[in-house]
Amino acid sequence: MEASQKRAEVDELARSASKVLERLENGPWPSHVKELKKSKYPLEAYAAGLAARKTQWAAGSAKIRYVYTGFIARRTRDGKYAELHFRVWQPSGQIYTTDYLRRLLDFADTYGLGLIEILGQQGMMIISVDPSRADEAIDALRALGTDVGATGDTIRELATCVGPALCEFALYDTLAARDYFLTHPKIYEWMSNQLFPFKFKAKFSGCPMDCTRAVHRSDFGFVGVWEGAPEVDQELLRRKIEAGEVDPKELAARCPSGAITWDGKELKIDGAKCKKSMECIRRAFPAIKPGKNRKIAVLVGGHVKGRFGGKMGKPLAIVNSVEEAMGWVVKTVESWMDGLETGVSKHKDRIGDFIMKVNFKKYTEEILGVKVPYKPSLHGRLGAGAVLDDNERKMWLEWVQNIVKEYEERI
Repeated sequence: MEASQKRAEVDELARSASKVLERLENGPWPSHVKELKKSKYPLEAYAAGLAARKTQWAAGSAKIRYVYTGFIARRTRDGKYAELHFRVWQPSGQIYTTDYLRRLLDFADTYGLGLIEILGQQGMMIISVDPSRADEAIDALRALGTDVGATGDTIRELATCVGPALCEFALYDTLAARDYFLTHPKIYEWMSNQLFPFKFKAKFSGCPMDCTRAVHRSDFGFVGVWEGAPEVDQELLRRKIEAGEVDPKELAARCPSGAITWDGKELKIDGAKCKKSMECIRRAFPAIKPGKNRKIAVLVGGHVKGRFGGKMGKPLAIVNSVEEAMGWVVKTVESWMDGLETGVSKHKDRIGDFIMKVNFKKYTEEILGVKVPYKPSLHGRLGAGAVLDDNERKMWLEWVQNIVKEYEERI
């Protein structure tokens, strides 16, 4: 009785799935179902998931010779289909040549379903490589000049904004910086091996607008900044004001640090107060531009997911180039890995969790061998952090204790 009931449920799901596909092929819009039918994608499993309102895919497993990361294995719950997706390192700034794209598409046709995801957060995805040809596919992929990566407890995405290739706000060459980082001997060594307590991410943003979200989502973030006040072209600004394009009073009111003053004739910005929010630059560019003394802010320990919750990156230093910070990156990662043996790090501890445990001052002075006498004054998002240093923690603890004491006295 149970077997016949199960077969009836399966048959009903199949009928419902067929109706779902038929409906998705109709309509005034281009149908992704029609396009998928041109490939070898298992539409039966896709449709069954839509009909059942839950995915038919479950975690699978795969073994590839000498490769420990960069692929995702799945199978359908009935065991009928298996998938092996390749995550592929993408060019800096996600800038592809047409020739390179054609070769990747040929690879997808040869070893997969002919489907790729080009601009993923973790990198390009080759959809469903044939598991029986995985070893051969890895060799072919490397022959194209790239490799699998960005999964597992190892180096994940090394994301960069388009930088000077397309953006007038870029304060350093993010594309060259990411290429240098990617080819650093230690980074290259760590790319394909699951050595870490958890994942590691690095992001490169050309300016404080932080299009890669380096402050919030990277273990090491590199954000373009400048020293002093923004440059103001008073004559061009005056023309913008007369044309109604810029309201100088609004610029002053919106400055998060109160660094802007307007006397009715001239707009002044106090470089000592400026937090580099770029609010005025966004509204008045090019009458207001970043200062000419360009630098890179290095932030460490940011992430969304970790053992102790999300953290924003803590400002570590202001440097002239990413090369200056590579020694700190290597020392940090090595200490983080060594922490598994000493008990300081645990599985699923991000670098931010590790730093919180050892104390930020101890981390900078004893692990990195540098002294950070103050936090760099950048802008609100760079200066904030979900995890407090010792002095901040003490201050807030005393504040809470005073509230509790006051409450107890009243009752």
